[in-house]
Amino acid sequence: MFARAKSVVLANYQGITAQELTRLRSHMHGRSVEFRVVKNTLARRASKNTPFEILDAVKLKGPISLVVSYDDLVAPAKALADYAKTDAKKKPIVIWGVIEGKKISPADVQALSDLPSKEALISMMLSTFQGPTTDFVGVFNSLLRKLVGTLAAVQEKKGSTGG
Repeated sequence: MFARAKSVVLANYQGITAQELTRLRSHMHGRSVEFRVVKNTLARRASKNTPFEILDAVKLKGPISLVVSYDDLVAPAKALADYAKTDAKKKPIVIWGVIEGKKISPADVQALSDLPSKEALISMMLSTFQGPTTDFVGVFNSLLRKLVGTLAAVQEKKGSTGG
């Protein structure tokens, strides 16, 4: 699991009923994120020799769940934040996260969830690139108009002087 993962968020799921856990798993699955309840020792063992090896160094206490994404770095944070907005009575509490081998705090996980989607960020980046191109085309068109106007004036002057 950890060998393919891009990011993981550890959360405490205590107090969530079996029915709510099923609903939570379904919610996560719908966002291409995997939700797993794991034993702490198994999580530590599975993380060895992966970018998530930091789990082996940290003392995990109590029941934990892992919210794992194999594609998108911010997907687990966004999925948990979306679930927190539902009418569920009890929600998982973020303990911390790991992105590309770096431990991040619950506040950082929350900040990630507030980022625009990957598609929105790409759109913003492309519009930034498009701005200078559009400006360049405008300047180039303006220069062409001036050149055509100058050539027309020269031709008119030659025509009126008979030359």
